[in-house]
Amino acid sequence: MKIFILSRNRPIFLWACLDSLYRHTRTPCRFILIDSASDDPLIRPVIEGFERRGMLAEIVWLKRNDATMVRAAIVERLDETDELFAFIESDVVLLPGSIGCWVARMAELMADPRLAMLGSLIDPDDFVSLDQARIAAPHLTEYELRDITHHEDPEARRHRPDPGQAVFSPHNPAGRLLMIRTEAVRRAGGATDSDLHDRLFELGYTTGISTEVRHRHLSLLNVYDYPAYDMNARNAYMYSLTYKAQAEQAIMAGLEQSGRITTEPDLHVVADGVRIDAERLDRVYRFTVPDAAEITLTCRRGFALQSVDRRPLGVSLGSLILDGVERLFDPQLQRGWYPAESAWRWTAGRAELPQVHSIELTVVGSVSYQTDPIEPMTDRQP
Repeated sequence: MKIFILSRNRPIFLWACLDSLYRHTRTPCRFILIDSASDDPLIRPVIEGFERRGMLAEIVWLKRNDATMVRAAIVERLDETDELFAFIESDVVLLPGSIGCWVARMAELMADPRLAMLGSLIDPDDFVSLDQARIAAPHLTEYELRDITHHEDPEARRHRPDPGQAVFSPHNPAGRLLMIRTEAVRRAGGATDSDLHDRLFELGYTTGISTEVRHRHLSLLNVYDYPAYDMNARNAYMYSLTYKAQAEQAIMAGLEQSGRITTEPDLHVVADGVRIDAERLDRVYRFTVPDAAEITLTCRRGFALQSVDRRPLGVSLGSLILDGVERLFDPQLQRGWYPAESAWRWTAGRAELPQVHSIELTVVGSVSYQTDPIEPMTDRQP
């Protein structure tokens, strides 16, 4: 199996990450380190030390800290034989356990073909309290302290699995240590962990967190070890990974002029895998649905560009009448539906519906959509 390690400065963390992988990996694999244009002079000596150990099969030195170049470097090294691959960021330290090798155990769990992305369980004891952070870094503002300590991360809630539960899913698996099904991510397109998690579910896959493979997240300790760490640059980099940022980049690349950006949502119903088109009068759509176990209201997904809203959006509805009953604000409508806003409600592109035979809806809002969405995992860096 190919294991991609992404590094960017912070040599203390990189050494600890590589050392833990070197000690705890027992399954034959191919470690490929991608350095994203580190400018800390201590990074190369750390990497050279593990190169002398014989650990690293390949080292890729990128010229820029660019998410597109990282994706391209990974894609170029995957082939048709790579059913699975692993991705690890250099602020991760694997913890010892009783499962043998982490690679073998995660691959065993991914024998389930529907499981597309598997993360590992964090050690929550590294979360730094705000009181401790204020003492360690008195020069930081309250916002900066909450940001650098990852105070809002869902992992800080210390979710714990039930006894004997090998995989659980209280939230999306964190992108810092993942085993990924190659075919699934090619279909979905690379993105942030949360965006990818949502897209995979829309495609019929699941994700999860291994309860037996555990790690430390050293970035939680930035306030001690790297108090000058630029969280603004980090957040901008993370935003560049989102599907919304990719759509904005596509427009900047001229796709709007080439006809690959549209405001037409291609709204239809899918009933047990069969597409049903509407009888349409302007913004009113009417569907007749046969008996079906699974029904979804499906359309393209886009974004409210040049806005602070980062959600992937389908269409905004002003009404939704199912079998003659208004149901738009029904709390039972969950997957694929955003909470109601005033007099309308957005879908996320694939919204599940109950078993019904007639659907009448009114579209009151749409966004910009790509007619042929870019899937970054299949792109090549020029």
